[in-house]
Amino acid sequence: MSKQEVTGIILAGGASSRMGKDKGLCEFQGKALINYAIDVLTPICGKILISSNNVVEYQKFGYQVVIDEHKNIGPMGGIYSSLRKSSTKHNLIISCDTPFLSTQLLEYILDNSNNYDIVVPVHGNSFIEPLAAYYSTNIIPNLESSIKRNNYKLINFFNVVKHKSIKVDSMPGFSKELFRNFNTPGDLSIT
Repeated sequence: MSKQEVTGIILAGGASSRMGKDKGLCEFQGKALINYAIDVLTPICGKILISSNNVVEYQKFGYQVVIDEHKNIGPMGGIYSSLRKSSTKHNLIISCDTPFLSTQLLEYILDNSNNYDIVVPVHGNSFIEPLAAYYSTNIIPNLESSIKRNNYKLINFFNVVKHKSIKVDSMPGFSKELFRNFNTPGDLSIT
């Protein structure tokens, strides 16, 4: 599929309680974490949305900011609201705090998305990465049902849609560091 058929969605709405401030705005090696996410999505996505309730700060990056329609329900709230704003069926959703994600990994996920509503990478002993995955807008009604039932866990949600888990351990260039997320100020000081 072409770049114009894919929207990149960056989840930047977490509480950031361990970080002490908005994670996406924290700097790592001289660059805001949100910029790493933008850079990894730009080569393969025709449009980028940022899911955050911190509209003023994130608008400065030049992309549409989507606020949660349902507050305080975790990533599902950001995914739901962003998919409703997406103008494409195909979406790559990543979190703002994983600066080592690669475009190559996301392309691999996208290449495996045919006829699936969700494609999630799996590595190691079945470690699922739902915040570096493919999501189709086809799942919006299912998300609405889960939210109405107060069932906000993404892992449980996968069982009600057509999903695929793909092993990425043997993918060229794979490293578990691709999925390393930053949660504390100490994480920002690694080299």
